[in-house]
Amino acid sequence: MKRVLLRRQLLLWLGLPLALLWGLSVYTHYASALHAATQAYDRSLLASARIVAERLRVSHGKLEVDVPWVVLDSFERNMNDRLFYQVLSPEGKTLSGYDDLPSIPDNAPRSKLYPALVHFYDATYNKLPIRVAALWQPVNEENVEGMALILVAETLTSREAFARQLLHTALLSQGGLVLITLLLASGMLRKILRPLRQLSRLMLKRDPADLTPLPMVLPWYEMQPLMLAVNRYIERLNAMIARQQRFSADASHQLRTPLTVLKTQVAVALKSDQPEHWRESLVAMRTTVEDMILLTDRLLHLSRLRAMLPHEAPQLVDLAALARESCLSLYAQARTKQIDLGYEGEESAQVKGDGKLLSELCANLIDNAIKYTPAGGTVTVSVREGVLRVEDSGPGIATADRQQAMQPFNRLDGAGTAGAGLGLALVRDIAQWHGTQAELHDSPTLHGLMVRVAFTSRYPLSETETRG
Repeated sequence: MKRVLLRRQLLLWLGLPLALLWGLSVYTHYASALHAATQAYDRSLLASARIVAERLRVSHGKLEVDVPWVVLDSFERNMNDRLFYQVLSPEGKTLSGYDDLPSIPDNAPRSKLYPALVHFYDATYNKLPIRVAALWQPVNEENVEGMALILVAETLTSREAFARQLLHTALLSQGGLVLITLLLASGMLRKILRPLRQLSRLMLKRDPADLTPLPMVLPWYEMQPLMLAVNRYIERLNAMIARQQRFSADASHQLRTPLTVLKTQVAVALKSDQPEHWRESLVAMRTTVEDMILLTDRLLHLSRLRAMLPHEAPQLVDLAALARESCLSLYAQARTKQIDLGYEGEESAQVKGDGKLLSELCANLIDNAIKYTPAGGTVTVSVREGVLRVEDSGPGIATADRQQAMQPFNRLDGAGTAGAGLGLALVRDIAQWHGTQAELHDSPTLHGLMVRVAFTSRYPLSETETRG
């Protein structure tokens, strides 16, 4: 798997925009400073052109110009550049200076920055890049009328040196700012990620069997949902492992006896040579296997119920219909013992809950009543106003033993019935899951046991309440 460093990614995502902003800032600073420098140097060129324009005079009907070199030499020395000039008469003849200076391009606009008729443009002269100021000077003396043109040009050495200096300054200042920002961000990230490293060390040293919640070592509010989610996952994992351990313990404890009995029955059958004894052993083994299947099924039901959580909103369920269906499904079992099994109560009773669980609850209550009711007895099921009652004419349960009877694998002494003691435990857990409880009372009509379950609108319960 490719190694990905969080700090490197964060610095990369922060550094790339900063680098782009740095480049943009350097460019804008350089362009702005270069524009200001161009204006400053153009102003010097215009000043030189005006000095030359002031030297124009008309003598004997001719336009003349006297430009001492010392006038332009001072500008040249100050700027460290070569300076060229040309003076053109209104007729376009060169009066003084270099007669091959580049003329004004057709697309060169007139400058609006100065109160003068001046054009600034770039050109090349003697293979040197130059900047030219072209100033129009009106002449109206001694019948000489028109616009004289003064061209003053300079090389770009000083401009380029000034631009390079500005660029170097911008690169250093802006680059230093970006570097300092990245160093501060790196230090900040190192400090911020310190709690994550602390949490990593804690997890590495943690015992695999330790399923206690993680301490809130991450101080940031944004990380609290992650810590809560991890702790809830640990809590669910702990509950799942506890259920598995409990199921394993229950299964090993409860299946040991029937397996031992089955082994004994097989040994007895193998020792006998009589077919009649084989048949008796096979019948006994079938009964033992059936009991084991019933026990395993109940264990699985109990384990699944403990693992269930309400993932969906409760639905309206017809409790009366479920009770009647359970009576019909167990009618054959009741008829075998000649027990009068019947339903009394409302035709329809809507309650909120899980239909499969409520059907299991009804079936377990009726099955338990049939098992503990003597042959020829009566079992009555009723649903009224959301209250389920299952009554029988059996021996009942003493008040002191009722709480113990609701626990798994607890059966009444001398009951004389097969089973694992899981029926009422399942009923208890299903009732708790629906936010209610199963109550054991004496039956006022049949004088046996009456189990009462009153359903309300407060269920299903949350995970914590269900486990409690």
